[in-house]
Amino acid sequence: MMFVLDGAAMVVLGANLLQGTPGRIGERGETSSVLAEKQLCLVPWDRLRAGGGNASGAGEDLRMLLFAEGDADDGAYERLDNEVESQGDLFQCAPAVVSVIVAAVAEGSIPAANLASVLDVLGRVVAGYPDRDEVAAGNGDLREQCHAEAMKGYWSLLRVAVERDSFNAWRVARDVVSALDEEHSRRILK
Repeated sequence: MMFVLDGAAMVVLGANLLQGTPGRIGERGETSSVLAEKQLCLVPWDRLRAGGGNASGAGEDLRMLLFAEGDADDGAYERLDNEVESQGDLFQCAPAVVSVIVAAVAEGSIPAANLASVLDVLGRVVAGYPDRDEVAAGNGDLREQCHAEAMKGYWSLLRVAVERDSFNAWRVARDVVSALDEEHSRRILK
């Protein structure tokens, strides 16, 4: 299953990145994510498997983690850790989660206080392997699907990795890009 942005969305994303205007500024000055929100809505969460059953909860938890300010994520990080990936085992919803995270990272719209947690979820997913029940269901390539989705945001992840921040998201981003392409990222980030 592939979760891709259409051509028009890619043009908007590219224009925003080139102009340095990630996301959109709301009435109260908060940053919101146009493309990540659309990508989140495109995913049929109720038809995907997660660690605890269907992935409806994973979609809502991802929304909270990506768009809630500060501690308002209400435990979403902890729940996502078990819904998408549990002790290194990936579930069917993992590539969809990666696609939404990558869109939000590219827009630069994740609240600064949440970025390290979001990237930690991404890092755990790209380091994981399919759960044996997923392999039995024909999803033995979940790791490859997750890597393919994450590579769509490789340069955005590198941008985070070089921009030092007080929440240390840059350190987590370095681990993620290293997991995706160790040799290239090592040469770029030295």
